[in-house]
Amino acid sequence: MPANPWIFAALAAVTALAPACDLGSLPAVPVAAGAPVRLLVLPEAGRSAVLDLLAGAQASLWMDMYLLTDEDAIAALEGRARAGCDVRVTLEPAPYQDEGANQAAFDRLAAAGARARWATPRYTYTHAKAFTVDHARLVVMTLNLTGAGLAGNREYVLVDDDPADVAAAEAVLAADQTGGQAGAAARVVTSPDASRPALTGLIEGAGSSLALETEELTDPTVVAALIAARGRGVGVTVVWPGPAAGAPSVFLSLAAAGIDVRALDGPPVHAKAVSADGRTAYVGSANLTPTSLDHDRELGLALADPSVAAALAATIAGDAARGASPSP
Repeated sequence: MPANPWIFAALAAVTALAPACDLGSLPAVPVAAGAPVRLLVLPEAGRSAVLDLLAGAQASLWMDMYLLTDEDAIAALEGRARAGCDVRVTLEPAPYQDEGANQAAFDRLAAAGARARWATPRYTYTHAKAFTVDHARLVVMTLNLTGAGLAGNREYVLVDDDPADVAAAEAVLAADQTGGQAGAAARVVTSPDASRPALTGLIEGAGSSLALETEELTDPTVVAALIAARGRGVGVTVVWPGPAAGAPSVFLSLAAAGIDVRALDGPPVHAKAVSADGRTAYVGSANLTPTSLDHDRELGLALADPSVAAALAATIAGDAARGASPSP
């Protein structure tokens, strides 16, 4: 079955839009054409793969971050700010409902001359994990800048030098600094305006295979779309952090529908990634939950990039092979 035609039909219209726009003004986000991106797979790539991207900033480093506690990451941001780099960091005020979790990072960044800001209360959580470097590179991550995120969990990072994507992301990051509004454009996918249609579009458009790795999966519409995909003959694999025993009912229901559902003991799954037909992919901060899709600030990339999609699918297949089937 071919991919949903609306995904590609909307391409020209969306890529022609200005990077910043009011939430809700965009159509469902397409998997847009654009420059290739580089995929990093953690923990295998190592913490330096991300830290070096931070330390390499010369002129600017703009960021949205849900949780920032890693000493080396904070020090890299401090160092860039003290060197005169335009460092702007928007932090979630209460990650994991802990109002003090980001306070030390906020204070240190502010003291170093960075423009540290608390995220707007417009969103339930500012859960994005993304930054731009020198107005020329976009880094989209599934990981928080924590010890576990940098050197323990299963995480993915996309490094994207496409100018349209960078501009679209910077419109979002700039708006989040001031409490303004900006949403999806180019290949950048944001919640609350576009993550749901982008992700359900990938699932509904799959013709042969779907591979998902996600920390959380509770959204009824996404679950129904996965079951429908399997019903039309798509091979579907879902990897989640488990444990396999006493699995939530959603994973038992997916398995009962013929989906290959696997709980992975290690590395701990914190990823949020989808690969469809080995051709299109999503990587970003959005979990497959109603809050994440409809109420949080999330940021990801939806790509028509076979190299990224195939690499994601291969990693997820390897994780699935080491995982266990869910049981009540």
